[in-house]
Amino acid sequence: MTNFTSDSRVGRVLLLPAGLLACSLFTPFTVTAKNDIPVTISQQVRTKIQVNGTVTDATGEPLIGATVLEKASGNGTITDVDGNFSLAVPSDAVLSVSYIGYKPQDIVVNGKTTFNVVLEDDSEKLEEVVVVGYGVQRKVNLSGSVDQINAKQLEARPITNISKGLQGMVPNLNIDFTSGEPGQAAKINIRGEASINGGSPLILIDGVASDAEELNRLLPEDIETLSVLKDASSAAIYGARAAFGVILITTKQGSSDRIQVSYNNNFAWKRPSILPNKTSDPYIYLKLKNIAVLNTPWSSGHVASDERLEWARQRSDNPDGTDPVRLNPLDETQWEYMGNRDWTRYFLDKNTFSNTHQLSVSGATEKTKFYLSGGVDDENGILAGIVKNDNYRRYSMRAKVSYKIWDWLTLSNNTSFVATNRIKPSYLSSRSEPYIDSNGIRQKGNGDSNMSIFYDLAPTDWDKNPDGTWANNAAGIAMAQLVDGGEETSKYNRLQSTFSAEMSFWEKMLTVNANFTFMKGNEDYDWFKNKYVIGYGPNDIRELGDSKAYKSTTNDYYSVLELFATFNKAFDKHYVTGILGFNQEYNRWNWYKAEREGIISTSLPSIGLSSGDQFVSEQYADWAIRGLFFRANYTYDNRYIFEVNGRYDGTSRFPKEKRFGFFPSASAAWRVDAEPFFESYLSTVSQLKVRASYGSLGNQLVGEYGYIPAMSSQLGNYIINGKLQQVVTPPSLVSPDYTWEEVRTLNGGLDLAFLDNKLTATVDVYRRDTKGMLTLGKELPGVLGASEPKENAADMKTTGWELTVGYRDQFQLDGKPFNWGVKFMLSDNRSWITRFDNPNGSLTQYYQGQELGEIWGLQSDGFFQSEDEIKNLDQSSIIPWGALEIVNGWPKYKDLNGDKKITKGSVTVGDPGDLSVIGNSSPRFRFGFNLNAEWNGFDLSAFFQGIAKRDYYPMSYLYWGFYQQPYAGGPEHLFDFYRPTTDSDVDMAKHSQSYINAGLANQNLNARYPVLQSWLADKNLGTDIDQSMGLAIPQTNYLLNGAYLRIKNITLGYTLPSEWTRKAHLSRVRVFVSGDNIFEWSALKKYFDPEAVTDESNYGYVGEPKPTWGLFSPFNRQYSFGVNVTF
Repeated sequence: MTNFTSDSRVGRVLLLPAGLLACSLFTPFTVTAKNDIPVTISQQVRTKIQVNGTVTDATGEPLIGATVLEKASGNGTITDVDGNFSLAVPSDAVLSVSYIGYKPQDIVVNGKTTFNVVLEDDSEKLEEVVVVGYGVQRKVNLSGSVDQINAKQLEARPITNISKGLQGMVPNLNIDFTSGEPGQAAKINIRGEASINGGSPLILIDGVASDAEELNRLLPEDIETLSVLKDASSAAIYGARAAFGVILITTKQGSSDRIQVSYNNNFAWKRPSILPNKTSDPYIYLKLKNIAVLNTPWSSGHVASDERLEWARQRSDNPDGTDPVRLNPLDETQWEYMGNRDWTRYFLDKNTFSNTHQLSVSGATEKTKFYLSGGVDDENGILAGIVKNDNYRRYSMRAKVSYKIWDWLTLSNNTSFVATNRIKPSYLSSRSEPYIDSNGIRQKGNGDSNMSIFYDLAPTDWDKNPDGTWANNAAGIAMAQLVDGGEETSKYNRLQSTFSAEMSFWEKMLTVNANFTFMKGNEDYDWFKNKYVIGYGPNDIRELGDSKAYKSTTNDYYSVLELFATFNKAFDKHYVTGILGFNQEYNRWNWYKAEREGIISTSLPSIGLSSGDQFVSEQYADWAIRGLFFRANYTYDNRYIFEVNGRYDGTSRFPKEKRFGFFPSASAAWRVDAEPFFESYLSTVSQLKVRASYGSLGNQLVGEYGYIPAMSSQLGNYIINGKLQQVVTPPSLVSPDYTWEEVRTLNGGLDLAFLDNKLTATVDVYRRDTKGMLTLGKELPGVLGASEPKENAADMKTTGWELTVGYRDQFQLDGKPFNWGVKFMLSDNRSWITRFDNPNGSLTQYYQGQELGEIWGLQSDGFFQSEDEIKNLDQSSIIPWGALEIVNGWPKYKDLNGDKKITKGSVTVGDPGDLSVIGNSSPRFRFGFNLNAEWNGFDLSAFFQGIAKRDYYPMSYLYWGFYQQPYAGGPEHLFDFYRPTTDSDVDMAKHSQSYINAGLANQNLNARYPVLQSWLADKNLGTDIDQSMGLAIPQTNYLLNGAYLRIKNITLGYTLPSEWTRKAHLSRVRVFVSGDNIFEWSALKKYFDPEAVTDESNYGYVGEPKPTWGLFSPFNRQYSFGVNVTF
């Protein structure tokens, strides 16, 4: 028995219709052999016998759906679920046995009646069958842009999250993470953003719509194939849901006539990949803070006294001989602190452990097939070494059963159940409640852990007082909140079941499928916060914090009904396929919450046992979609392929009169390699196919009720009878011009193979036009008292290309075959706004001609070096708060318009002042590189991933430190700031040795960073280009190169010799070791993890997701080992 791979019987079941089609292709009208005259079948009179046999692969596994043809007549059949066939043929017939992915074999009957046929793998053709919408197609006959990954490719590296395993494996399937949080969902797009309103591809698991979160809950070992439909032609059959592309996932099913049991595990240790380098020296920290604030008008309250600096110097020079806690000399009833610790690394730079286990049982009989699986994933959060309650756990189960009642009728059921449990300290939570975003789309309100406190803690803080109480500073309060402040729990359960029936007629020439799926999901989200105790002094212990209990419940219900018929017919050189179907979906979501302050008992923290005011809220939303779809495919002589797809969809998200849309597509392909004139080139060019497609898709990913004027209830701003009163807001305006966004895609492609398919290449070039994007319409008079409504008022153009090149070969090493392969993927896309109602060209909005991601900013021109330079260039308009003083060492900018001033003009395209486009934040030239090899039981795979071009302008505290505000700082890269003079001998005597050794007391005129002024990079004025001031304005000197190359994974495995495993009654045993995110090359890694800044909405662990402005969990390096066992 073998593991499930791309040529497993799951795939073979899918090929049953293909086998029937191959048989019908040779329907006995006439038989034409090369250089022979056609002879009608009726003219032949030959003795026939009944021939029986079995077709298997080299391991003895039956091949389901293998084609068995009598070469002379075209009479044929296909093998059944056990690989058996029976056929009446002349006694002198020659049989041709073929199966996709295997080398065909001719058999001379010569009067024999029983045959056992063993087909050899044709490794170059194992990926010939591709799962597409509502069916499968031979890859060689595809006319659309489709990529597929099989189970063997996924099994090459141990993964617990499918999204992570897919990174870099398919060109232009862009998968980004913003956090290393356990259970974190990815941000996924195909070929870039298709709309300014965002959007993600349609993800279908066994034909049922899912999302990126659901990928986290799917067992990787359950996946048989994964297809990515990129262009409109391949995705059009899904209509309104497929505007952003489609990801099709097919799970495994039973195949072997013996029960097969597989067990896989993985034990992993994780540690943050990159953390900021911050000083832990108390003197350096306090002295730099003093310099920063004394260079501003607002030094009060931020300056350390000379006495405190002296204590810091002693702590720096003699850390073991100087206590970190003392009584405050000015008030001996209070503690005072002088730590010397990098708290970021203290809290976060730790190993965490996780383990996964998965078990599956499968099998098949003549009538029945079944596949059962279950798995558990137990993953500790980054604070698991500090607190007991930081953990993520996932339980997954799946049962797939099918039963053939009659030869023409098969019933099946596919049921899955998933449960997840996330628990962490409640004071870490940054989760928001469900809300309607700026695009009118309901968001679930899921949030990451707010890690900002661990990045902002000062090294001078300490966590505990001498009497054991928590210290009265940020570090002590953070520890108290983590340990004593309560916990947050999120429990999610989802049950999904699909009931299916398949009827086949006329030897599968016509099949009719009916599927009904329901899904019920429930999430219980609870948290409580307790007050915690802080020691202010030896006899001064106080209770701080909140006392509150919160509970919310979210319920999801989703159902889908699908009915579709598939017609297949082959005759002579013609092959026709047609699909006609109906789809209907309904989704309902409701949420409610309750919260109450004043927990009575910390041992039973609940709403019922609280005494304060109660607050409740509720939200509800539902939507429905209904559509008719079709596909017609015609292939002539396996050379010319034509296909049309279409879908007529209606959605409840739009007004009745604009609810329906028709979205067609067409594609064609020419197999040049199948032409007779190309035969002489086949020894070199083994495949050459040209593809082209064009199609239209609708985007209905908008708010459920955006076309309905709606009122809302909320707390007002006026206090009556001692309380804020509930008020009802007036309804918003709704535009009559509110309907589908339309996405039109033109795609051209080329499939190439050389040297008998050893070297392969695929190239695609495309253009995508998004028409009628929903955005704010024309600006309305202010006297109206309402903002303009959303309407279809913007267009966007995207162009791009993608390339995949692969090579695989085999040679003998020490008498054993050494198989090896490489695969390189490269893709790029760019988008421009082609229509937007912005007549003034304001840079604060989209404008016609704008390339998405462009960064407007100032061009740096070094630092001011003299008073004359300062007088000759007026930069007063960009001084933060209008209060800082421009001195030598201040940033200087190029005067682009020659008016001897640095301004932003009117912040428009026509009058940008001295602003210009200085970079682009969109990721460009994404690439992936895979290496794999197998020899003598050993297997090795290595995966590299990266982005070749991207600009990034930092806004984070972790980059700017005290330049932003004097509340957090200490990054070591900022030591290289402008210093006009060397400190005097008197000042030198006051410094710590570490301060002197760092060169901070010396003059530094050729510095990387300007004169140290707090608030120079302050972003509180705003980060939009019309609001930002000082260093918060993007500028070329600090524009960072976001390109990177990362060793994403290396896995080494060893499969024990079969003679060893047979003694233990095992079919296969493989052990492996693996490493993820092992190393990276990047200019950003001095400050941030380069992957963390890929998503423009935040910056990973240095992210600032509105409205919390919190920081996310760091990315991790991971090292693991495990075992795969098949019984």
